[in-house]
Amino acid sequence: MMWAFQTWKTVLKQNKWLIVLAATFLLICAMLFWLWQRIQQAEDKYRQAVVLQQEQLEQVQELGKALHISQINAKELQAAYDELKAKPPVASFTVIASSLEVATEQVAERINKQDTTLPPAALEKTDRTAVVKNDTDYKVDVLKINLDKSWEFSAGVGSHRGDAYIPLGMQRNYAPHKAVAAEVHLVPEELASGKIKTSGWEVKHVWRF
Repeated sequence: MMWAFQTWKTVLKQNKWLIVLAATFLLICAMLFWLWQRIQQAEDKYRQAVVLQQEQLEQVQELGKALHISQINAKELQAAYDELKAKPPVASFTVIASSLEVATEQVAERINKQDTTLPPAALEKTDRTAVVKNDTDYKVDVLKINLDKSWEFSAGVGSHRGDAYIPLGMQRNYAPHKAVAAEVHLVPEELASGKIKTSGWEVKHVWRF
């Protein structure tokens, strides 16, 4: 029994950095999973159909606030909506209501309740759904929107010349096809002792396509 205990003690001592690395990685994964759950809860709320006025679509800040999106996405949505107005809709349906305002509210409510009498395109799961009261053409426009994410976070494990490290990265997408990213390499052994020490870092520009 004592021999087995000594063997395990030796194994743990020889592979201490691997154990520390694994434990740190699991801790990071748990934190990321918790963060992901919180973000998903917020996103599920934001996926609900929102009624918009045409005036809100003309103002980037107002549009961003109403849909909880970045200014980059708001500008892209404005441009896309202008293009879509000149094209035939993917699907169309009739709503019986006393006014255009009531019709807009009804459409948003039916989408949120997943009313199967609506066309499948209106019920498609997307990042955002905007129901626009189009006073110009006296109709209701339903916009299904998938967002270009503004921030990206990354974590993992790595090795350089036999030394293990934990890479933590952050990326900011500041334009549809451009981003800046930064990454630091944390030393697992120092993290195990409650200290933060880096063994390297990098900053880079990213072209997205």
